[in-house]
Amino acid sequence: MADLVLKNVWKKYGEVVALKGVNLHVHDGELVTILGPSGAGKTSLLQTIAGVEEIQVGEIHIGGQRVDSLPPFQRNVAMIFETYALYPNKTVYENMAFPLRSPYIKFPREEIDQRVRKVSAMLQIDWLLDRNVAQLSGGQKQRVALGRMLVRSPQLFLMDEPIAHLDAKLRHRLRAELKNIQRTFGITTLYTTHDYREALGMGDRIAILNKGIMIQVGTPDEIYNIPRNDFVAGLVGDPPMNFFEGTLVQTGSTLVVHTGAFQREVPGEIVGPLQTLKKNAVKVGLRPSDILLSKQEVPGGFAAQVYVVEPLGVVKVITLEREGMKFQAKYMGSDDFEMGERVFFHFSPQRLYFFDPETGLNMLISQ
Repeated sequence: MADLVLKNVWKKYGEVVALKGVNLHVHDGELVTILGPSGAGKTSLLQTIAGVEEIQVGEIHIGGQRVDSLPPFQRNVAMIFETYALYPNKTVYENMAFPLRSPYIKFPREEIDQRVRKVSAMLQIDWLLDRNVAQLSGGQKQRVALGRMLVRSPQLFLMDEPIAHLDAKLRHRLRAELKNIQRTFGITTLYTTHDYREALGMGDRIAILNKGIMIQVGTPDEIYNIPRNDFVAGLVGDPPMNFFEGTLVQTGSTLVVHTGAFQREVPGEIVGPLQTLKKNAVKVGLRPSDILLSKQEVPGGFAAQVYVVEPLGVVKVITLEREGMKFQAKYMGSDDFEMGERVFFHFSPQRLYFFDPETGLNMLISQ
């Protein structure tokens, strides 16, 4: 087991810059999820760590040893790919045993057999060992790919969106199994995903990557509740956070934020930090889950019209329209809503987020 340290890592493909000065420290035995959209640089990050791709600038350390100039086989890392990357003409047993027969880390036949059978039993695919992988389902193939990684007992696991192609039910089950396996082996792990639920549910910490830049690293609670900027705030949550153009107005001893959809007094504890920035224009964020809906008028509430209703089982996602602005709310009550119906919404002012409209940075945290 070992920790992983990236220092100012840059990766370029011709004129395309995939990684831009990435810094990251993954502690020994920790599972860190790398969250970002397509093209963020997630796969490039794992490939540079594995040694499949060379970096132009920076340092990569595994277990206290600098490895960025070492070939892949000397780094002692194991990687699982989004596309399984299995050998279709080989059996499950042969696929799992293959990395143990490498000329660089060749194991005795008895130990190979012992490792393959132990890991396959743990993954509940021991009954498939003699079967050709071309005959397997997607979930079974993913377990074989995972088993091929686990038999090596490496210093570092690298998982590149390993369950992205599976159906939702199987994906949910395998998420829990992958987390349990990582805890069982205690091996330092990097896991990439574009699904924020996966990232928050699996990771000890989450690293947000976008356009090759590491934007924020923190616990699931920090990423969700204290986003560094509006990109992180909009990436984590479904439906995503609502954003409004706003203006801060001093009214007597109070500070009020005005948007096209509502106006609200700013909570006293954050008035000072906002005033010190000396900015009137703000970008206001409000999560759909923090908006409360009612068919009756409520004190401090605002009237709106139902634009669209999306029933999702116990939850309804309702798009509201007010003053020409559309935004979403999550409703978990028993009322039914009709398109065009007049409703009322309200929220706690403590649930508002304030971002700099020019930089996108969260105005209430030190950068």
